[in-house]
Amino acid sequence: MTTVRVGGTITLTAQWYAYAGGPAAPVTSVEIRIAPTGGGAAVVGPTSTGVVAEAVGLYSYAWAVADGTTVGDYVVLWTAVDSDLEAVQASELLTVADALVAGAYASVADLTDWLGSTPAGAERLLVRASRDVDSALLCSVYDADDADVQLALQQATCEQVAGMLDAGDLSGTGVAPASTGFTIGKVSVQQGAPGSGSAGGTARVGRLWYQAWLILQTAGLTGQGPQTW
Repeated sequence: MTTVRVGGTITLTAQWYAYAGGPAAPVTSVEIRIAPTGGGAAVVGPTSTGVVAEAVGLYSYAWAVADGTTVGDYVVLWTAVDSDLEAVQASELLTVADALVAGAYASVADLTDWLGSTPAGAERLLVRASRDVDSALLCSVYDADDADVQLALQQATCEQVAGMLDAGDLSGTGVAPASTGFTIGKVSVQQGAPGSGSAGGTARVGRLWYQAWLILQTAGLTGQGPQTW
């Protein structure tokens, strides 16, 4: 299912054919309507305003998802009239997701879904984790509008925050709380920083925790350093 963020813009298209696998078919009176699944008031249309004829039977509409749009699933319904003067339609489902945190590759909702809870300072952690991700992509070449790339960046950012928290780095600065302890006579007790037994001992690749780096590697976003001839 296609996903668009609140505040973003998505270009929706509909193509009509004379029959399945046949040539494109001309249509007229094309309108679009966008409404939540399960009923509810339409957020767009029905309207022909903004609908663009791209080619025979092919139409597009650029939907700018306004701030305040309710997140969730929506039905996009196209209607038209074919050459036999019969009503025809096409439809698709899409998901509206929370807006990204400014300066980050993920939203607070993305992070909450990933961790199972919302950490304190979630927006700050996401911004700092995104900077760490950027540091691993300095020489990478990729399509920032590609859905798979966007998903990899989102997941790597959330995984980086998970690594930070597991290591006791609650601020995202890369510094975990110092170990504490006490001494009673000849007995000394040391208490490690939170997470020192898990991610705190896990290898990093640069500033990235390994799991975050692995997501980027799997997506083909790493290993693109400069080459000389």
